Amino acid sequence: MTVPVVRNVSVAQNASHQDTCYNPRAPALTSTPASVWSSNDSSLPTASPSVFFLQAQVHPGRKFNWDAETQGILHGSFFYGYLVSQVPGGWIAHKYGAKLPFAFCMLVLGLLTLLSPLAANTSVWVFFLVRVLSGICQGAIWPTVGALWSQWAPPLERGRLLSLSYSGSQVGTVFGMYVAGVVAQNHGWEAIFYCFGALCLVWVVLWMLLAHNTPNLHPRISVEERDYINSSFQTGATVSSRKKKVVPWLAICTSAPVCALLLVEIFHSYAFYVIISNMPTYLNNIHRFSLKSNGLLSAMPYLVRWMVTLVVVSTTDWILTRKFCSATVLRKSMSLCAFIGCGLSLLGVAFSGCNSVLVVALFTVGVGFSGLNYGGYLVAYFEMSPNYASILLGMGNTAGTISGIVAPYITGVLTNGPNAYSVANWQTVFLIPSGLYAGASVVYGVFATAKRQIWD
Repeated sequence: MTVPVVRNVSVAQNASHQDTCYNPRAPALTSTPASVWSSNDSSLPTASPSVFFLQAQVHPGRKFNWDAETQGILHGSFFYGYLVSQVPGGWIAHKYGAKLPFAFCMLVLGLLTLLSPLAANTSVWVFFLVRVLSGICQGAIWPTVGALWSQWAPPLERGRLLSLSYSGSQVGTVFGMYVAGVVAQNHGWEAIFYCFGALCLVWVVLWMLLAHNTPNLHPRISVEERDYINSSFQTGATVSSRKKKVVPWLAICTSAPVCALLLVEIFHSYAFYVIISNMPTYLNNIHRFSLKSNGLLSAMPYLVRWMVTLVVVSTTDWILTRKFCSATVLRKSMSLCAFIGCGLSLLGVAFSGCNSVLVVALFTVGVGFSGLNYGGYLVAYFEMSPNYASILLGMGNTAGTISGIVAPYITGVLTNGPNAYSVANWQTVFLIPSGLYAGASVVYGVFATAKRQIWD
């Protein structure tokens, strides 16, 4: 859901502008009385949320004097809730089915979104609490989606269906970024919350009418489709048989490939959160793009990422079917291309200076490369352990969420102070994730595998 964090622009006006860029095609940042940083948390890849920032005019009588550190804490607050709810959310969906828990989380999330402007105007800590509660709701959603697919997706199609469904969040990010920019510019930042909160409630109604926990409970499914899905589970390890197994926690936690995946999740998530959290802010404060153009430019990379994901999912399945290489080689190749491509793109952004066209192009290329992960390590979870893939995904997503807490705070510290809005300070922001992508490439290249583990 979209969340604005408003900052008094006098901070930016008092900052040194010698390193900021002049953009004759966009109005200056100082032409607006206040700035609004927004975030869309619905687009995170390992159950994780995408955050975007936008510049908007707000009511001139209301300004929020939240410095960069406070903003970093507020953006990280979502992940405090997101971190703790994934395992309980998965357990609840496992015990009671996915339909009602999913609907309840989205209902509460929609209401919290509608209340966010009131919370922000009441107190920074009330807004902080709303963000934490929003994180709790969204943290429970992703394992719930996995529980639903465990009942509906035939084993041989599960990887493709999971990747396609999770990639839908990228379409939501594109839609959200563009629409939020237009809405905020024309109706104020509060309207962003009201629009997306209302859409969330409409979605809940449709979900309750159309979704069902299992094929056997669906009143409108064809007999052929129901029999096909049920028979596919009978040919392999069924869900019921997996429930009876004792989870080998010690073997999982001491497995070198699993530990490598968790470390990669931390590195990749930190770097990716920096991209999605700071690209619009960087375009606003350094390259002086207007609110409307910033929303469109910030959304474009995610459209590219979605298209890359669609191509990669089909291509990797075709490669494995043709047996051109092993699953391990394929997953490593896709992931290494993603990590190296993203890392080099961020390195380029750090040294692009005031070349706005190059910066936008590099952001687009970097985010596009991250779509290769849907044919890489994200699928390897299921190949390493078909029986405990949901547990591994939960562990990986929890590890990545730690980065979601740390990354906004570190960025806030680096971009705070009298010279915060300068090319030099932002260069450091982008060099850190570039280095982390290099580390992820080494770790995954050396220790990763897609072979089924002996403890599975």
